Parts: sequence; C-alpha cells; structure tokens
Amino acid sequence: MRTTILFASLLSLAVAANAQSKQTIKVIEYCPAPGQFINNLPSIDAGMSQEERLKVCEEQLEDGNPVCLGAAGGYITLSLDQPIKNGKGSDLRILGNAFYSQNDPVYGDATIGGNVEPGIVYAGVGASPETAQWYELAGSEYYTTQRHNFKITYHKPTAETGDHSLPCSIFDKYIRFAASWTEPDGTPCDSTGYLMKNSFHMQSYWPQWEDKEEMTFHGSRLPDNAINYGGDGSDADNPQYWVTYRYASDSYGYADAAPNSDDTYTTFDLDWAVDKNGNPVNLDHADFIRIQTGVLQQCGWTGETSTEVAGLVNLHLLPGYDDNPIIITPRQRPSSVNGIDGNAPRETMRLSIDGRRLTSPERGINIIRYSDGSVRKVIVK
Repeated sequence: MRTTILFASLLSLAVAANAQSKQTIKVIEYCPAPGQFINNLPSIDAGMSQEERLKVCEEQLEDGNPVCLGAAGGYITLSLDQPIKNGKGSDLRILGNAFYSQNDPVYGDATIGGNVEPGIVYAGVGASPETAQWYELAGSEYYTTQRHNFKITYHKPTAETGDHSLPCSIFDKYIRFAASWTEPDGTPCDSTGYLMKNSFHMQSYWPQWEDKEEMTFHGSRLPDNAINYGGDGSDADNPQYWVTYRYASDSYGYADAAPNSDDTYTTFDLDWAVDKNGNPVNLDHADFIRIQTGVLQQCGWTGETSTEVAGLVNLHLLPGYDDNPIIITPRQRPSSVNGIDGNAPRETMRLSIDGRRLTSPERGINIIRYSDGSVRKVIVK
C-alpha cells in the first residue's frame, strides 16, 4: 500500500515543484543508507560512475520526483545556482513526499499523520562538502526529545533471501545494524537489530555501487513517530495499519515532515543553525544543504522509515518573497536560568473524551499526548 501511495503522489509533487521559480539543483553527494527503495528511487545500477549517479539524482529532482535516502543516517548534499543568503524569515524550502491520511482511525480529517518521514537538515559553509563547516538547523525537537551523537553502522548482507516469519517478509534478519546515541538526559545508549526485506521490493537494499562490507553514518536521531492501529499482520483478518505523525501541528525544522502544500512548515531558516554543542551560530549564507534520514524505525510490512527529497528552493530568489517572508518562531533553548527542564516531555496533541481534536484546554476530560509517547487524562475545570 505504501508503495502505491508513494508513486501516486508523484504527480502532485511535480505540480508543486513546477510552481516554484526555476532554480538549478546540483547534487554534490548521494550517500543513502540501505532501504527498500534504494537502487530504484532513483534507478541506479552498479555500472554507473559517481558522476552518472549524481546526474540521475539531479534529473529526478528537476522533474519534481523524490530521491530516497534510505534508513537512518542516509543523506544527500545539494547546492543551488548561488549561495542561499540568510535573510528575514525562512530562507529555503525543501520538498518531499509527505502526505496526510484521509482516513486516520483516530483523528479523521484533522490528522497530522499519514506518511511523515522526518529528515534532519544541515547547512554547510565552505568551498566543498569535505572542507565546509557544517551546522544543524535545530528543529522543534532539538532541545527536548532528539538524541545526539548518533552513530549507526550497517553490515552488507550475505544473501538476498533467508529465514522469515514476519508478515510480508522474505528475510527477517536481512541487514544487520548497530547504533549508539546519547539520550536527552545525557545517558549513552546503544542498540542492534536488522532491516527486514519485504516481498514488495525484491531488489537489493544495499546501494549497488557500495562495495564496502559496512557503512557508518553520524548525526542525530529523532523520536519514533509511528503508530500501528491494526493487528500483528499474522493473517488477512488481522492486518497492520501504520500511520506516521508529525511531532506536533507546529513542529518545524525537518524535511519530508509536512505535505508540499504546506507553505510554512516545508521551509527552513538559517537562523536556526547550531554548532555541535547546540550553541546558536550566526550564518550569513549557506553554500550547501544536507538532508539526512532522522528516524531509526521500522513499521512492519511497510518497511523502514526513510526520508525522501524532491526539491530545494532558495526562497529569496522568488519574486516578492522578501516583502512578505515566512516567519517561524523557534522554540526557546532551555536554560537553568529560566528554570526550563529541557528533558521534560512536551504536549503534542490534545483530544476531548469523544475524540475531537482540541486546540486549547476544554472543560471536562482532556486526553493529552506527550512528545515521549505517553498519554494522560486530565480534568479541566
């Protein structure tokens, strides 16, 4: 189902991209992690040179079609005709293929969930990606639920099929990975696991041009954002039903985390740039933009969460934009001075007892969902 919906959305992606002022996108690096759309989105074979691979990605973006970054850590580095200046308000727009479900089993048409696969965005300043100084654009979760010092290593599979018992799987323990990160409270954590290979995508999930026995990526990790409203998928009468959500209706700073029709939350402000310690950095421009899959998550038969990128726009080159720029007010950085607990879970959704979406507290029982995944019932008098 996910594959059908993904490709069905390509037409709307092309319309959204063509509506933007024409700007030439240069793909400087394409370094995806393993994933079910790798080698197919875009179509790349082992015989292509690096230059040819990058050209294929550029053609994909020129047509407004998505380039898949694979599982957690996979990334792409882009540039435009000229550096992106840091002006007033948002400075760039990143297109993806996120969409909202039309039949969310809980929130109905009021949902902010469907296919949302957040990617972390970085700005690079310098002559080349290798020598540039890189800064993360701190999104809404940066100081709260986002994990830092994330590292993940994938090991090349030794076979393309194998033992399987999971729904729609043809190889349960297909690609082994080992990950480590730092929790928001400073606790170091690590995990090992496998990417499953499903029956809907039979090609190798390992990038065909990558002949190393393992690939390692560094960055940050975002919170899981998926809920399975169905069963365990063990039979046709007990299907899984996965929905991936935005972290909040006003969450910002992540690629492929809002539909392209959302003119606000598909944009990014270079003022959000921070160094590796989370300290704000004043940038006057960016030479490169890097987008990296931010979630380490597998959603049953629908596969791994993988960010897709379908375009990049320098907003300051759009006629009239600087006269009326998009302004997103960022979250304040927690400080012991103002008594804010940076690790405290944040409210992300509020419902009435009958399931209606609330934009503010309402008398009676309110059901509140928090950024750590917990849910509480509170009585508002």
